[in-house]
Amino acid sequence: HFYKRCFVLKMASVFGLMIAYNTVIADDGVMIENDFFRDTLDTFDDDTVDNVTEPACDIIATNPNPCPCQCLSDSLICCNLDNTSPLPKGQCDSYNCSATEITLLNCQLHSTVINRQFILSLGWRQSRLRTLRLRNCSISDTTFGSGLEGLRVLDLRGNKVDAFREPELEMLDSIYLSGNNWPCIDPSKEKRFRSKSNLIFGEKMSWLLDMYWNERWIDRKLTFCNLDDHLQSVEEEIVKKHSVESFLQFTKKTNSTCPALCDCEVADETIKFTLEDMSKYKVNVVCTDLGLTSLPSRLPPDTIYLNMANNQVSSLDLLSNLNPDYKSIERLILTNNSLKSMQGLENSWLQRNGPVLLDVRDNFITQLDTSALESMLSKASINTESNYFFAGNPWSCNCQNIKTIQEFLEKYSSLIMDTEHMHCSDCECTLLHLDYKEMCTKDHDYMIWVILVEAILLVAIMLKLTWDCVRYRRTGHLPWVARHLCWSLPGVSRERWMPQLSNMFAWSEHASGQGGSVDPDQGEGVAKGSSGYITCSGNTSHSSKTLPSRTCPGGKESSVVRFL
Repeated sequence: HFYKRCFVLKMASVFGLMIAYNTVIADDGVMIENDFFRDTLDTFDDDTVDNVTEPACDIIATNPNPCPCQCLSDSLICCNLDNTSPLPKGQCDSYNCSATEITLLNCQLHSTVINRQFILSLGWRQSRLRTLRLRNCSISDTTFGSGLEGLRVLDLRGNKVDAFREPELEMLDSIYLSGNNWPCIDPSKEKRFRSKSNLIFGEKMSWLLDMYWNERWIDRKLTFCNLDDHLQSVEEEIVKKHSVESFLQFTKKTNSTCPALCDCEVADETIKFTLEDMSKYKVNVVCTDLGLTSLPSRLPPDTIYLNMANNQVSSLDLLSNLNPDYKSIERLILTNNSLKSMQGLENSWLQRNGPVLLDVRDNFITQLDTSALESMLSKASINTESNYFFAGNPWSCNCQNIKTIQEFLEKYSSLIMDTEHMHCSDCECTLLHLDYKEMCTKDHDYMIWVILVEAILLVAIMLKLTWDCVRYRRTGHLPWVARHLCWSLPGVSRERWMPQLSNMFAWSEHASGQGGSVDPDQGEGVAKGSSGYITCSGNTSHSSKTLPSRTCPGGKESSVVRFL
């Protein structure tokens, strides 16, 4: 009798505990002001959960019946269920429990299908189940299946959870998910380099954003993602920004704008931003080994890392004109592509912000555009983690650019990590250590020869001009150019002038051949060895009286002017 009375008292205490427990949460999900149960349902730290689960499970453990469940009025409590060790068939049939609420405590439910058959195996015989509650259970890849048409409340607060499938519950009124450490960001899962986590959790739990579930998710504003240890103590308002709902929305938006064939993940730098900016997860985009010929035309918002290594990208034009999709890029990897220049970096967000990482190794770039890189590296020098890589390109080295490039490399040697491996295209010499003086002395500058030839021609022309002037003053002979190219006179056509010009030259040469004398009958000339010239002028009384005259073209008379 003593043991019976103890057992009755224990059962009464459990029954009272369940009554108090049931009064904590009303049907509409409003929580009653009870410090103990409010802490239990909201925070669910290990000690508090044990305070609720251990008494009930201890009582069930003392039950001589091997069934791990206990039927209390309208509630069925089961402890320590393990999907790896299913209950033997008929082990709990003796209860024939008609409870409308079922609570599972301290259970391992990995890849478990919780359906009508599962509930029946616990000794439940009611036609309609109203509430299913799990506490301190491990839930991952769990399926809440068919056959539970009457279920109205699914309470999953205070468990060890992972992503699970969308419940097949069409009559559900409310679902509770708070008080769990939801693994939105899981560094232990497979991910790319420099990524904090993949987006698999957000993809699997995306069904919560559907209108049906969004209306029934009662505590969505209190359901938070896991946080790193050093962020656990931040203020409540900041923590709320890491709600599961916001992460699911981030995943949906990121996947909708992620380039085809690429992987988009949560960036490792997400935790390094200020608390005020924690609501914005940062994105890594990895598009390696895909044979792409251009940069992505669109990127997810807040993309800070883009890896395009081992493709066939030939242009950076999409970076120019301050493309908003590349506004937040801090790390850009373009190793082993088909770039021939870095045109596009100018007037880009990379140039304006100064990226932490720029890798263009193993391309076909020949010109190191120091003007475009100067502003970029100047800003990047503020960050001690900044790294730039330019080796593996056929750099052009000549007297016009080598000095500027060497000064640039020396100035930013702390940022450019591979200056010792940058080689010129026309030699095996290192660009940084190329001897500028030796290189430019050996080179032949053909402009020097052009200038030298021009100077010689100019001197020759001046000497010829001087000689022609002296000869003209001594003999009266015009230069060859004047004799052969000056064939016209103003107002006289070439046809009329040519015959008479020939006669005048013949007459002048005849007079010169007479030993310096002039025959009056043959006209006047300039004596050989004297200086003078022949002119043509109009008829005058003086000229008609002194010497005979020749008629020049245009009806003018000729006369001789002699220099004494």
